[in-house]
Amino acid sequence: MTTAWTTYLYTTVSAGRVLSELQNVLYGNPAFDDPGGPTHSINFAGLANFSSDRKALDEEFGQIPMITVKPDELPPGVESKNRYANVIPLPETRVVLQTKEGADMTDEYINANYVKGPKSQEKLYIACQAPLQSTIEDFWRMVWQQQTKVILMLTALNENGVEKCADYLPQLEITDCHRLFGDFQVTLKKHEVREKYIISSLQLKNLETNLWREVTHLWYSSWPPQGVPDDGSAMIAFLIEARSYMRGAQGPTVVHCSPGTGRTGTVIAIDLCIRDFETIRTVDIPKTVYSLRRDRAGSVQTKDQYAFIYQVLNLYATKLTGGALDSI
Repeated sequence: MTTAWTTYLYTTVSAGRVLSELQNVLYGNPAFDDPGGPTHSINFAGLANFSSDRKALDEEFGQIPMITVKPDELPPGVESKNRYANVIPLPETRVVLQTKEGADMTDEYINANYVKGPKSQEKLYIACQAPLQSTIEDFWRMVWQQQTKVILMLTALNENGVEKCADYLPQLEITDCHRLFGDFQVTLKKHEVREKYIISSLQLKNLETNLWREVTHLWYSSWPPQGVPDDGSAMIAFLIEARSYMRGAQGPTVVHCSPGTGRTGTVIAIDLCIRDFETIRTVDIPKTVYSLRRDRAGSVQTKDQYAFIYQVLNLYATKLTGGALDSI
């Protein structure tokens, strides 16, 4: 385990919230640096108190500006590739697929955005919607072109009788089972079941070039259809294990739920805040969520999701100080 995960530095940081008054600024432009954006820098001691004050959490969440994208900012003819008509990728950070010569103009489109990491590290993640049956090939093409090594899935295929994600994996019960999606063959090499999530080691083969790569798929399969998980420890374990597979990755980690906003933004925010704890021993959750929304509009959709970020970070801080985290 690295020192960053084991060393506890009790640093007192004055916690104060600066609420943004720039409501008409170009929030959708990730290149725009808004120094007056919402902020609440908090240390370990303050985190325990604030995370238990639900009224204050709800108030803070309500003061983080929402980001909206106009439908006319979409490329023409791609509407059928969106799972939800009101979930549209920001044009400034949208992932653009490489296409073959002579391909239809819509072939470059996928409902996905790059998301920055700590210290504005470019393209640490890709936040995207769950594939539709008609966009599974696009999804695997993105994974291949972006040299993605890790995929985090945060939704069931169906919830309350409604499809939330097309089945884009091989049968998880059969090793060496493979499926074909256009020019890509996906083969299951290994399958491990944890209490709350599933890890699948996949081989992704480009049939056009005959090259292949290893991809690790982590599926948090126990997120309830409504609300948030009741077990923050499992989410910490999920992200720590995911981090071990992300080491040395050249491309972004793909994260998706169904729309690619609520659960996706929540989990990315938790991961970003854990990374902040590693280096500065403080966390600024409203600032993190605001930055996320400027990369992927709609990130962190509900008050419960926002409170869950605080709860998991508080639990993480407690485990960190007690030396209870497993090695990554």
